Amino acid sequence: MQASVRIPGRCYFAIFALATATLSYQILITRFFSVMLYYHFAFAAISLAMLGLTRGAMEVYNHPARYTPERVGIEFARHASWFAMTGVSAMAAFLCVPLVAPAAYVTVALGIATIAFVKPFTESGVCITLLLTRLPYSGGWLYAADLAGAALGCIGVILLLLVVDPVSATMGIAAFAAGAGWIMARGSADLRSARLSGAVALILTIVTAMHAGLDISGKSHLGVFWAKGVRQTGTLFERWNTYSRIRVIALGESEPFGWGFARAPKTRIDQHILDIDAGANTVITRNDGDLDKAAYLKDDVINAAYLVEPVTDVAVVGVGGGRDILSGLLFGAKHIRGIEINPAIFEVLTDKFADFSGHLDRQPGVSLVNAEARSYINHSSERYDLVQISLIDTWAATAAGGLTLTENRLYTVDAWDDFYRSLKPGGMLSVSRWFDPKSHRVELHRLVAIAASALQRQGVPAAELSKHVIAVNVDNIVTVITRPDALTNAEWLKAQAKLEAQGFKVLIGPDVAYDAITSTLMSGKADRAFFASLVENITPSTDDNPFFFFTERFRNLFTKPSATLSNNNAAISTTLILILVALCACVYYIFVPFLRLAKRMPPSALTPPLAYFCAIGMGFMLIEVSQMQRLAVFLGHPVYGLAVVLFTILLFSGIGSTTVTAGYPRPGAVIVRAAALLVTLTVAGLLTPLLTTVARSAATDARILLSVLLLAPPAFCMGMMFPLGLSVWRDRSELLPFFWSANGITSMLASVLGMALSIAFGIANTYAIGVGFYAVCAIMIAVSRGAGRAREDETGLEANIVAPSIQPALAESIGGIPDRQPA
Repeated sequence: MQASVRIPGRCYFAIFALATATLSYQILITRFFSVMLYYHFAFAAISLAMLGLTRGAMEVYNHPARYTPERVGIEFARHASWFAMTGVSAMAAFLCVPLVAPAAYVTVALGIATIAFVKPFTESGVCITLLLTRLPYSGGWLYAADLAGAALGCIGVILLLLVVDPVSATMGIAAFAAGAGWIMARGSADLRSARLSGAVALILTIVTAMHAGLDISGKSHLGVFWAKGVRQTGTLFERWNTYSRIRVIALGESEPFGWGFARAPKTRIDQHILDIDAGANTVITRNDGDLDKAAYLKDDVINAAYLVEPVTDVAVVGVGGGRDILSGLLFGAKHIRGIEINPAIFEVLTDKFADFSGHLDRQPGVSLVNAEARSYINHSSERYDLVQISLIDTWAATAAGGLTLTENRLYTVDAWDDFYRSLKPGGMLSVSRWFDPKSHRVELHRLVAIAASALQRQGVPAAELSKHVIAVNVDNIVTVITRPDALTNAEWLKAQAKLEAQGFKVLIGPDVAYDAITSTLMSGKADRAFFASLVENITPSTDDNPFFFFTERFRNLFTKPSATLSNNNAAISTTLILILVALCACVYYIFVPFLRLAKRMPPSALTPPLAYFCAIGMGFMLIEVSQMQRLAVFLGHPVYGLAVVLFTILLFSGIGSTTVTAGYPRPGAVIVRAAALLVTLTVAGLLTPLLTTVARSAATDARILLSVLLLAPPAFCMGMMFPLGLSVWRDRSELLPFFWSANGITSMLASVLGMALSIAFGIANTYAIGVGFYAVCAIMIAVSRGAGRAREDETGLEANIVAPSIQPALAESIGGIPDRQPA
């Protein structure tokens, strides 16, 4: 007779709570990084989280005498408390360091403060590893609770930021984690751990309530005092959400804000700055209804399309402070549809500063909608004379993932197809971007490349492309105007005269050529060899490769390192640096321990399980990232990438995990599970682009349902793989923390490698690589199955049965009840 321990419910709640807190905390620091640093550092937050979780797993592996099964409850409580305390401390240090560090050392100080975020994730890693590897293995239910908690975390943080500021949210999450520790330690012999957890939870709860109260009342509290080298003062209004942090600052009566004025304005006007993540600005203009005061807008090159031909119906993509709405009214548009994706910006314009801006949303013919532009246009029957996109790039990382940005999806061939379909006969698409004839022509080149490809999809012959594109420039702004219907010679001559009379420089037109690259693009002769021959990457962006801003090739990091640090291309160098860091971490946390273990056991016995758990980490993250990128636009909301895609994958993975029992799996069952996984992944990969195209005009609830149905089957099967590996290699219980850490560090590598692969090879190929890693899992099981059964026959041991001598202590530690069962 041998006894097994029935795992009490508090363990399931504890791992659920820690997973919820961990993922929520990761998303929150992603937002802090995007505001105080830059959006491409958001992926550093993901890497720090994965690194910390790996360090926690290795801590358990390297100290087996300390983290014994009978101490699970005590150690969980202690480390959960430290997760809470270090999490809040790291956040506070990150916010306050720039205030005390000399200006010359702020960057270094922030770098050191950033590293501090590894500590709370390490504490969380210890807690989760303890429960997954030090308790008796009872199937996939604990792992399911872990995944379900993470799923709740990605939804909960969205809702939390609607109620409280991110600092209060961080404190509240920490209190929740410490409370889970108190529940685990309650009733144990170690009263100190229970008292510590309880005290931390209580204190942080009180502090959270006080801080949230200060924020709601508008009184001074802990927040972002310094961002991207600028002190954050003069704030009239601030709002955080999972898109960005927006801030309104009084500019006062001054020269009108403009992107590219052909003539310097001679008037002064009262304006507010609308700041987005301390990296992108637009203005809110005081409007008393007298449009003559806004006459200066006629001189801004972003409004050049109004001079090409009169327009009646206009769609403005990215309303911001309402400047383009005001332009439409000035030029006499009868119907203006403003489409703004960020609800915080929408709130500013329609509520908080509606009186200041003259209630643009109530002007005759003006209608504002809070939606993602492509999604709205796809399922709307409205048709326009002009679709205007003026410098839409926030440089803000959404919560859906550091580099999964909404504005990238506006600058793709597929997006322009959508916009062209929304135009009336003779309608125009106007897109304005940054430009410098000496140092920054690449955005113009890529816009023209996208236009040429999109127009040819509309049936425009290559020889006729020049009759469909106009590009005009003032200072550092270029506006590219395209339309599916060709300009007649008379229309062009009339438009050219108006544009030049306004002071705009015509770069491209039916009889105007700019440079050799744009001439080749407009001739329709730009093929793959032509794009490959160029120093910079101006290949037309597509939904499968929507990285419009990333024009530097990866090899330029070594040949032209300075170029990769400019503008949005800085994300290229950051991504590669993170990949190198992740590879070094893989060497330290996987390869080095492997060499040590190889001295004690045959590499042939160690390699399959290690490769298996590494492949799970790579495959899961690559599938998750690629599907989030592919479905973000289809769902119509980047936050849906978090709330639908990630939630569905985690939830159904958890459900799939529960189907794995504690016993050694039958060979046939293993084969069926592996085959089902590969089949569902393949089918989902093939159906995703097809269904997102066919159903792009469906209602939002239908698109959400379709996405869930698309994601659920492969997610269900992916969730089976980790507990299945624990069952197959159940006789290696002492190595499980090592396998768990390997899974975590390869997930870190995949999180940044997935972005690099998507940029270099496309999202679909990244997904296919993820499927390939799961194929490796199936192969490793096949390799080890025979050896595993032979070991079972020799030892006659059940999976991870706890030695009888430690069972009473284990039962006392976690509140388990010994349950006598036949051996």
